Amino acid sequence: MSSIERKRYLLEVGLEEVPARMAPPAARSLAEALSKELAALRLTPEAVSHFVTPRRLVVMISGLPVCQEDVVVEKRGPARAIAFDADGNPSKAAVGFARGQGLDVKELEFVLVDGQEYILARKAETGQTTAALLPPLLEKCLAGLRFPKSMRWGTQSTAFVRPVHWLVSLLGEEVVPFSYAGIEAGRLTYGHRFMGARGPLAVANPDEYQGLLAENFVLIDPADRQARILEGLAAIERENGFAVVRDQELLDEVTHLVEYPVPSQGTFDQKFLAMPAEVLVTSMKYHQKFFAVYDGDKLANRFVVINNTKARDASLVVRGNTRVLTARLEDALFFFNEDRKQGLEGYLEPLGGQTFLRGLGSMREKGVRAASLAARVAGLLFADAAVEQTAARAGLLCKADLATQMVFEFTELQGVMGREYARLSGEGDAVAEAIYEHYLPRFSGDELPESAAGAALALADRLDTVVGCFHLKLIPTATKDPYALRRAVLACIRILAARKVTTPLADFVQASIENFGDVIAGDREQLLAQVMEFVAGRLRNWLAEQYATEVVDACMASGFANPYDVQQKCEAVEGLRGRPDYEDLVQGFKRVINITRKAADNDAVFAPERLVEAAERDLWESFGTLQATAAAALTERRYGVVMALLVELKPAIDRYFDDVMVMCDDLTLRGNRLAMLSKIGHFFLELADFTKILA
Repeated sequence: MSSIERKRYLLEVGLEEVPARMAPPAARSLAEALSKELAALRLTPEAVSHFVTPRRLVVMISGLPVCQEDVVVEKRGPARAIAFDADGNPSKAAVGFARGQGLDVKELEFVLVDGQEYILARKAETGQTTAALLPPLLEKCLAGLRFPKSMRWGTQSTAFVRPVHWLVSLLGEEVVPFSYAGIEAGRLTYGHRFMGARGPLAVANPDEYQGLLAENFVLIDPADRQARILEGLAAIERENGFAVVRDQELLDEVTHLVEYPVPSQGTFDQKFLAMPAEVLVTSMKYHQKFFAVYDGDKLANRFVVINNTKARDASLVVRGNTRVLTARLEDALFFFNEDRKQGLEGYLEPLGGQTFLRGLGSMREKGVRAASLAARVAGLLFADAAVEQTAARAGLLCKADLATQMVFEFTELQGVMGREYARLSGEGDAVAEAIYEHYLPRFSGDELPESAAGAALALADRLDTVVGCFHLKLIPTATKDPYALRRAVLACIRILAARKVTTPLADFVQASIENFGDVIAGDREQLLAQVMEFVAGRLRNWLAEQYATEVVDACMASGFANPYDVQQKCEAVEGLRGRPDYEDLVQGFKRVINITRKAADNDAVFAPERLVEAAERDLWESFGTLQATAAAALTERRYGVVMALLVELKPAIDRYFDDVMVMCDDLTLRGNRLAMLSKIGHFFLELADFTKILA
């Protein structure tokens, strides 16, 4: 074990307030970059952790060696026959190699590799100190950080997420000096902007850093800040008897907006409760970063705000926040009342002035397409005239709320206000709910449409976008997907799989292509193929989150047009992986498929009466029994049952290959045996291509 001393290292980058969405990824990236660079320098630490507040990025490295270990470096040169002549005199190749390694030719050694001798340079390399290696490494890692938006300040040419005001760089008690963005690193940090010490704070060593900042009202660990917020919310609930909504997205954002969270609660005028609860919750969450409050199952006229300071008079802070929220809600109430002066259908005309995509018409035209396609999709899914009618009506109105003042001001409420205004317009709950649900799922893990019409419209709207974009060649790249087509296709896959839809997805895509009418000209078959290829990639990624990659590849090889079907096959094959004889089973199935493919040009017609060996007759009889039993299971997509039957066939397969010479000299027997194996192999391939499983 190495006897080199290890110390703790602290890096703190002090900044002006960083947006909540940018700070955590930056701290994480900085820690990862430092870990990678240190390992490359043979300075692998025991642990690397990172912390972040709105005003600082922090990396804490535990057990960092104070210097590199001494090592012997070996470098192989050209072959001996090239480096020296027959008399042992060095050639230019040997002299140049030795010079490049800082050695004399006499110091070169020889090494035998694969029966041939090469010259070898072997030299001791003294390890450098960590303090000497860190400065350029730190500058490199900071310069390598990337942000969604960067800025320059003063006379600095350096671009960073926000202006850098101080740097702390300590290895144990010693400062590791370096400079970045015109700032020299030292040991001086700063506490809370308002509640901490007025001047700088000297950090003696990394061990004292966290405690020193805590004394000055800075909690550098986001987990500590979030725990304090949750404790404050719970205390407010106990005092008042109501429930504060624990919105994790909001909780995470607020955690990164403060260095020392102080929860407090306020109220607003009850008149605003006349609006839909979603309007108030959205305004509080997205515009003010307030937590909503419920009294029983009803939204209360209260809110909880997380401040960054302890105020002498908390009521002043509450009043200030209430004034800001009230102004926002007054706007919302005005928009709500104005929007209700006409029915939802009245907003279709203004939609004609909103472009969907150049070449695909307006948002109104998209709604018309969605209406007709939703009815057709509903027919494929449910064959229910009432559902088709509901989906068509909802499709026509699904984008109407985009023309309302409320959604123009609060874009997060699209769909929500569509549902509300549809109800107020007398459209009926089924149509109103479908309008809301056609936006579902909005993100990974979000809820799916529950109603039949909502599911049909959600599929139709997304397929219209995907097909339209592919027609216009607006196809996602490895780094860009501006129209969120990956998310749209994934939503379609999730909806179809959750509803156990057996209709191929290609049928829905084809319906969408046809629904565009004359808008889409050219090779429609090629467009269908392009979209389905894109679907295959999304389906594979989705399945790979649930099953082993090799299982996904094996099952998708049997066809991927039906997401639910492929998912069920993956479930069946994945269930095989838990068996102790898993590898033997897969190898048996592989043998059948492989020999069938090797003899793909066999044109013999299988004749059972030509089976002469007991093992081949037994295999054919066992396979016949399997087929008869599995027929219903295949139709009902009970692939687990089919897999169990295949497992029962394994002993007969093993006996066959042990006792029967498939590639025998008798061409008639050989052709018949290959034809039988081909029938069995194709049955296997209906479930999965087991040759893709690495067992």
